[in-house]
Amino acid sequence: MRILTLGKGFVSDHLPYPVISDRVIPDDIAIRLMLKAYKPDVLINCIGKTGRPNVDWCEDHKAETYMANVTLPAILASECEKLGIHLIHIGSGCIYFGPSPNSTYCMPSGLPHYSMDIGWTEEDFANPKSYYSQTKYACDLTIGSMSNVSILRIRMPVSTKNDPRNFINKVRNYSQVIDIPNSMTLMDDLVRCVDWAATGNKTGIFHVTNAQPITAAQVMREFQKYQPLHKFEVIDEDELDKLTLAKRSNCLLNTDKLRESGFTMSSSEDGLKACMAAYIKNI
Repeated sequence: MRILTLGKGFVSDHLPYPVISDRVIPDDIAIRLMLKAYKPDVLINCIGKTGRPNVDWCEDHKAETYMANVTLPAILASECEKLGIHLIHIGSGCIYFGPSPNSTYCMPSGLPHYSMDIGWTEEDFANPKSYYSQTKYACDLTIGSMSNVSILRIRMPVSTKNDPRNFINKVRNYSQVIDIPNSMTLMDDLVRCVDWAATGNKTGIFHVTNAQPITAAQVMREFQKYQPLHKFEVIDEDELDKLTLAKRSNCLLNTDKLRESGFTMSSSEDGLKACMAAYIKNI
């Protein structure tokens, strides 16, 4: 089986497969010629615009964002289908905002009221707010039901690498962070999941996040164990919205489908501790 990666960047740097280094443009003929030249059995598309330094960039660069996040993967999926190639596309779970429609309000007798949210499922309609998340969801709607396509949705990727895209690097650069539970993806688990989808010909949309939610403040507290002089302030979501151009996603993703399909993610807390220990060595 010939597994190749398309795109040079944070996600592809974690994967062990050869990278197609050709310049890729959203043109069906050019892409068809490229695929015929390299002849992959499985193509992993890691190309996408997330904006630098963050998704606020996408709000002012809509054409570039749309071409990379919607047009290009749609052409890739179509041309791969014609050639019998399995396309694995790296999607985003940041297409969801707030509590899921599966959230329930519990009123146990004699105890305080509380809400229970099992998270957004792959079948739930998304409610994207930022332009970046709108393009990622548009792509999912366009190619997600094709028989040759896998979409692996990730969120807030946590890695051992000292890379600007690493969620640890992102939040350690902020003096203010939120303490809201969020689904996150440990990159070591994503690497295993990509291999699982590629070698097992798993198609469809999957939420590839670790089951237990983690907060940005929790990540920084783990970082403080190694860097005790690091300081940050915890703010709420309303305060965060005042600091950003594009509204940030805070949500929980349900991973039952992934687990029931045969893949198990590692423990969030144990994984974060191991990841942080390795990350500290890399900085």
